[in-house]
Amino acid sequence: MKSPRFNHKSPFWIATVLSLIVFLIVLSTVSGRIVEWLWMRQMDYENIFWRLLAVKWTLFGLALVSVFLYLRINLHFAVKEASVFKGDQPKIPSGAEKWFPVLLSLMVALIFARIFYNQWDTCIRFFWGDAFNQTDPIYDRDIGFYLFRLPFYQLIQDGVVGLALTTLVIISLAYASLGSLRYERLNEVQPSARIIRHLSLLLIVFFLTLAWGFYLDRFELLYGTRGVVYGVGYTADHVTRISLWVMIAVSVVLAGLLLLNLRKFRFKRMMVALGAYFLLYFIVVSLIPSLVQKFKVDPSELALETPYLKHNIHFTRKAFQLDRIRESAYPSLTDLTPADIPKNRDTIDNIRLWDWRPILQTYRQTQEIRLYYQFYEVDVDRYHTEDGFHQVMLSARELANKLPPKASTWVNERLQFTHGYGLVMNFVSKVAEGGFPQYIIENIPPQSRYGLTVDRPAIYYGDGMTGYRIVATGVKELDYPKGNENVYADYGGDGGIPLDSFWKRVLFAWSESDINILLTSYLDPESRIQIWRRIRDRVSRIVPFLELDGDPYLVLSEGKLYWIQDAYTVSADFPYSEPNEGKLGTVNYVRNSVKVVEDAYNGSVRLFAMDPQDPLLKAYRRAFPGVFRELSELSGDLKQHLRYPEDLFTIQSDMYKTYHMTDPQVFYNQEDLWTSSDEKYAGTSVPLQPYYILMRLPGTKTLQYILMMPFTPKDRDNMVAWMAAKCDFPEYGEVLVYQLPKERLTLGPMQIEAMIDQNTAISEQLSLWDQKGSRVIRGNLVIIPIDNAFLYVEPVYLTAEGTNIPQLKRVIVVSGNKVVMAPTLYQSINALFGTSSSGGTAPQSAVQTGEFRAAAKKFQDAQAAMEKGQWEDFGKAMEGLKEILGPGK
Repeated sequence: MKSPRFNHKSPFWIATVLSLIVFLIVLSTVSGRIVEWLWMRQMDYENIFWRLLAVKWTLFGLALVSVFLYLRINLHFAVKEASVFKGDQPKIPSGAEKWFPVLLSLMVALIFARIFYNQWDTCIRFFWGDAFNQTDPIYDRDIGFYLFRLPFYQLIQDGVVGLALTTLVIISLAYASLGSLRYERLNEVQPSARIIRHLSLLLIVFFLTLAWGFYLDRFELLYGTRGVVYGVGYTADHVTRISLWVMIAVSVVLAGLLLLNLRKFRFKRMMVALGAYFLLYFIVVSLIPSLVQKFKVDPSELALETPYLKHNIHFTRKAFQLDRIRESAYPSLTDLTPADIPKNRDTIDNIRLWDWRPILQTYRQTQEIRLYYQFYEVDVDRYHTEDGFHQVMLSARELANKLPPKASTWVNERLQFTHGYGLVMNFVSKVAEGGFPQYIIENIPPQSRYGLTVDRPAIYYGDGMTGYRIVATGVKELDYPKGNENVYADYGGDGGIPLDSFWKRVLFAWSESDINILLTSYLDPESRIQIWRRIRDRVSRIVPFLELDGDPYLVLSEGKLYWIQDAYTVSADFPYSEPNEGKLGTVNYVRNSVKVVEDAYNGSVRLFAMDPQDPLLKAYRRAFPGVFRELSELSGDLKQHLRYPEDLFTIQSDMYKTYHMTDPQVFYNQEDLWTSSDEKYAGTSVPLQPYYILMRLPGTKTLQYILMMPFTPKDRDNMVAWMAAKCDFPEYGEVLVYQLPKERLTLGPMQIEAMIDQNTAISEQLSLWDQKGSRVIRGNLVIIPIDNAFLYVEPVYLTAEGTNIPQLKRVIVVSGNKVVMAPTLYQSINALFGTSSSGGTAPQSAVQTGEFRAAAKKFQDAQAAMEKGQWEDFGKAMEGLKEILGPGK
């Protein structure tokens, strides 16, 4: 007798495997939700968790039940009707008529339910959104209808029409496969009267949902792209709107004819009617509008489209707050004068000489101290120190994602190496000996000679931290290195979820796929697991309905370290507003409505309403009461470090390049189209990015922290305007645009770069340095408006091959048609104007004397001596070269 063999294809084993897969999926989903709930509760945002969960599963449940019942009832009728057929009717497999319709209905319902589950934000905006108190010019509806109501109606309509079509196809295939639709003669179907009525009713539902879709399509015209206008243009207003009403009427009429046709189904007539319907759609919705656009609108486009261009300009400027930008003239005199320098000393003292790219390498080489620390980003800010108000650069010394290989044990990675330590801060404009940054805060523990203190330097939450850590365990945490030894500490904060029960350890061992959490003996009831330690991850989990700025930045306030994250409310549904495709996705409405402050030690997240009048933020405040605090609750010191966000400024400046033109004719002709310029970095052209600067704006007497960006005309290199956004209260958020005289040439960034390239003395010296063994890096070109003129500054760094520690060696300064280069900023300014603004006699620049040519001659002599093996002559030539260049040159 043969022993039984395992049959992996048997129904029992298939069902077992499927059940196990389903169980694991459900277990992972449920455990993930429990972890998220515990985390949100610990973060004190449990109300958001439950509200979102309720909305998501309500949508899921309603869609699941509705779709399942609708499809199941129709399939039940189809199977029942098929059972009455005799003769050549194929036999229905035993039991299949019971379980297959249920399974098919459930599968389709799950697909629809999942789609609706993901549309929770549309639902929240629908139920809690309110009016904008502004109407559109075509349908005279409040803007809130388009942002809050219309997307939800479209969601429902898409779901209903999708369900109607899916059901129609499935039922038709079911009847055909079961033999209920039989062809007696060519092109003639003879189903039963009950089947005729069933299919006719499905078609009626389908055409009624199409009629509703055409009704909603009328509002979609406000986002149309036909012709020169974004939104409703002449053709859409006078033709397409009528065409859609025609299709609404025809769809309803066709549904009515189907209703009359329930008793006697005429297949040929119905096919003709359907063909005529889709042909009519092509003619009235596509062909006729295209012909009108081509033969009537295009020849007289400006005259016919002018009213609609006004709408497009007005609503785009409103959606991106371009209408709040104040414009003024900037005379742009040809040259600065020597008298302008001492009057603007505070501005010049804060000109940024350090580019974030090379200084990040300098930080890493000189201030990471140990392999388990890492600097990820460099931020720019402003601080009051003992010697004044300064623009600074700073970076958090975070914990590296990977430890050295020999130290990569579980205890080290998860329990002992838990946090970064302190920060580095330097003046943007000061240079220490050797061409290194002059630090305000440096080393471990953090040290400062300028009155800044760091009382709580440990960083448990940061910009680059991944994976989980467990704190307050039986293992001492590495606090910071001290000489050849280490200083250890115990976590004393409340960041993380307490592991105070066995079931929590089981839960996190499962969710983190790490059995060591369950097996280790180092945990006790006070231990806390810290998950989702990256700033953006944490904020996006708390407020997933907000878009986040790409650059959270570190702030030192009252001895503690915080992260500030800008958050936006956005939409792509603002009528008549041109979309922007940028860092926040495709949006045509944006507001920096929320400032997020996160404690780097405890991980606590506080949300402050920056724009309480924003209708989208109002909707979320109604949906999640108590979540958003008033800005007045933010400490005064932290408030001083808020800044206008770069992503928002980039979007606004990008839109303003076109939408500063408010005259329809000028806009139509694109007569004054602007663009962003390029600059040179490390020998290649790269887009010039907005930059922060501490300066005195025209007509003001005090330093202000601003974010600025120059503009150039389309396909031209000269500068035509510059935009500035204020970052200091009480004028925070004001955006200014200074337009330059069109009758006078103002040099743009690439023209300045060309002037530098064409200066033979500078080019030769840089080429001399850029030899084997070293590399020259030309940093950011910074344009500084000063007393109705401009000063252009570009730093030059030198880095040795193999070390990658950039050193600031020269500063290039341009004003008018003069270009100079010297070891320091003020030496360059002195050489430019023949002054000694830094005190004493200004040294002569190597660019303005014959020193460079002498240096080049010595270098050539050294090369010739080396090739001939004359090492004594080589040594003399190199000594002569050192004497010419000098230690500071």
